[in-house]
Amino acid sequence: MARTGYQLLSPSPWPISAAAAVMGLCATLLIFCGEGVSWIFWGSLSVSFSLFIFVLCNWWSDVVKESTYLGEWSSYVVRTYAWGFRFFIISEAFFFAGLLGSFVFYGVGESSIHGVGFWPPRGIKPLVPWKMALLNTAILVGSSATANWALKFVQAHNTLNFDMEVKKSEIKRFNKSGKKLTGGTVDTYYYQDRAVVAFIVTIILGVSFTFLQALEYYWASFSFGDGIYGSTFYLLTGFHGLHVVIGTIF
Repeated sequence: MARTGYQLLSPSPWPISAAAAVMGLCATLLIFCGEGVSWIFWGSLSVSFSLFIFVLCNWWSDVVKESTYLGEWSSYVVRTYAWGFRFFIISEAFFFAGLLGSFVFYGVGESSIHGVGFWPPRGIKPLVPWKMALLNTAILVGSSATANWALKFVQAHNTLNFDMEVKKSEIKRFNKSGKKLTGGTVDTYYYQDRAVVAFIVTIILGVSFTFLQALEYYWASFSFGDGIYGSTFYLLTGFHGLHVVIGTIF
């Protein structure tokens, strides 16, 4: 590390374990497409998803240990992770843009065939966007607001605890707890407690969103196999719901 500036990784069982879990999830999808919901599907899904969660928890635990307690991260490593996360966000944006674009593309294509094409296709009763969908959107916006609220409190807590060159103006700006300053310090537990509350509210909103989306799927009159409308709708909303579930867990 002294010569390159980058961390030298030790042997780890998590990459091959993660690959096995992802392969199991792909096999589960193939089982679902071929046989539908069966005991083989549920067994493969349970084993693969449990292994995936187990690997992620242990892998991320090792990353936290290496970056904090062992001090193996240099500025080069931090910059690499930051750029990797930026590219991940960009790939996610393109992924959902492709799914949304396919939904719009087929909708416009069907609607343009006068007298023949219909969107949604005949026999499919679409969900009303001003009821459950609107409520879920409001919950999602609220969860993003509370997550940002928690982030600001964590930043304030870290600034006042670990930045040795904090100006007095910054201390006064962050001192919202109503407690007097003693020797130029401030009670940072105020921000820690508020961050925990904001995180709890965010998790509750995420669970509520997932529950309402599952309820919406249960009430829907069409399924994944009902043509291009059903497949694109469930792919788009399903992957979005999966992101919410992963964000709620981790």
